[in-house]
Amino acid sequence: MKGSVIRSVSTLFAAATLFGAASASVDPVIIKGSKFFYKTNGTQFFIKGVAYQEGVGAAGTSTSSSDVTYSDPLSDATACARDVPLLQKLGANVIRTYAIDPTADHSTCMKLLDAAGIYVISDLGQPNLSINRETPEWNLDLYDRYTAVVDSLANYTNVIGFFAGNEVTNNASYTPASAFVKAAVRDTKAYIKKAGYTAGVGYAADDDATTRAHVAAYFNCGDTADTIDFWGYNIYSWCDPSDYVTSGYQNHTETFSTYNVPVFFAEYGCNEGTASGTGNRDFSEVAALYGTNMSGVFSGGIVYEYFQETNDYGLVSLSGSTVTKLQDYDNFSTKIHAISPSSVNSASY
Repeated sequence: MKGSVIRSVSTLFAAATLFGAASASVDPVIIKGSKFFYKTNGTQFFIKGVAYQEGVGAAGTSTSSSDVTYSDPLSDATACARDVPLLQKLGANVIRTYAIDPTADHSTCMKLLDAAGIYVISDLGQPNLSINRETPEWNLDLYDRYTAVVDSLANYTNVIGFFAGNEVTNNASYTPASAFVKAAVRDTKAYIKKAGYTAGVGYAADDDATTRAHVAAYFNCGDTADTIDFWGYNIYSWCDPSDYVTSGYQNHTETFSTYNVPVFFAEYGCNEGTASGTGNRDFSEVAALYGTNMSGVFSGGIVYEYFQETNDYGLVSLSGSTVTKLQDYDNFSTKIHAISPSSVNSASY
């Protein structure tokens, strides 16, 4: 395990303040057809993201002993001052958060992220207050929670959008639950439109072979007022050794080649196979995801995850206020800095 230790939070806070003072707000990211673009210059936007929240397992599951406890990463100004420079150096331009407290102050973190050129996609639910696949319903409590999250973040220029559900239908027996998530998409989009916000609403799906194609089609069919604005795909099929065909990436690219909205990996980064465990992922899938075969269909992805947890996916480890960069940090950074995806301009698309 290779380590690089960051000890001084105050120094990082000062550095973050300096680069923040020199930066204007980021150009908003908009959706046109099946792609993301910078609003002002029309350049295509590819997500180079990192899942950023402590205590969250893959697919957004809680690693806490409590089903209702979570730590809002966007309300911790000290942690953001520590981590944002590292995220920027990593090469990230997006973070995904799984649960935020809509009553908390997010201004410092959002401004630090903005100054670093980093956008946010956040899930709308929280542990114990989201659509339950086993007993699904869409009720006023959930609506109030989801719209409160929207209100707390949507005015920030560097917010791309929100996930109304995460792997809710993860096998055929939970298919009915998708109807409730789609209702949440519809009502949240209506709220956003009425409030004058511009953020999108999407869904993050798992890679279950029995449901993935049907669920993707379901969320993309019907009136645009009812359908998702983007599709996130939690996928861990590229496990070393693998390639574009063996991993199933080729099939997924073909499946989504005619999809109407942007598609991206909402989680990825298998740590199984011959190179198992953190520090051993070589992230060879990055070159494929942003390469010629896939960049015309997929708009990038969000690697799992920033913080080291018991599931062994971390890019950094945290002990008290000390952050240590793990080997996976350098491995991913090298690969993400090397990408050069083929792109189009919104004016010609």
